[in-house]
Amino acid sequence: MADTQPSHEQYRDLIERHKALIERLCMSRALGDYHRCAELRQECYISIWRHQPSLRPDATAQQEAVWVYWQCRSAFSRRRLLQRANLVSLDQAPTAAEIAAAEPDPYGGLDLEPFADMLTPHEFRALALMAEGYSPGEMASILGIKPRSAIQLRHRIITKLRKYQQPKK
Repeated sequence: MADTQPSHEQYRDLIERHKALIERLCMSRALGDYHRCAELRQECYISIWRHQPSLRPDATAQQEAVWVYWQCRSAFSRRRLLQRANLVSLDQAPTAAEIAAAEPDPYGGLDLEPFADMLTPHEFRALALMAEGYSPGEMASILGIKPRSAIQLRHRIITKLRKYQQPKK
């Protein structure tokens, strides 16, 4: 059975050939922050290592550079989507009693009742979901509508609320 994983030497050579490209992409994405650039560089290296078997063995230098470019872009996107969890020291973590005593405010301190008169019940339910932080896709599944309809519903609600907030002339 042939081993499909490229060797460490092939990986190291690939990184050496495209080190300047990777560094430029990471520094640009990190907006000049050296430490953030170093983290992004590691993400790129990991992505390149994991996906190296998908690189065609007969790829030209230009095709290889484009492949490296897209692996880095993919790593940046994954990093943004999978935001690292904020870690809290165990000394600072709330106790179980503090968590139980905290009454969660579903609307983040917003009073939505004044908007109930100007919105339909369906729109008001959607507004409540928006206030709770649901995405359009999540709203669509809860409300039983298509994701595109949820986006349009959000737009309609925002338009009505802006119209309501504008001073009368």
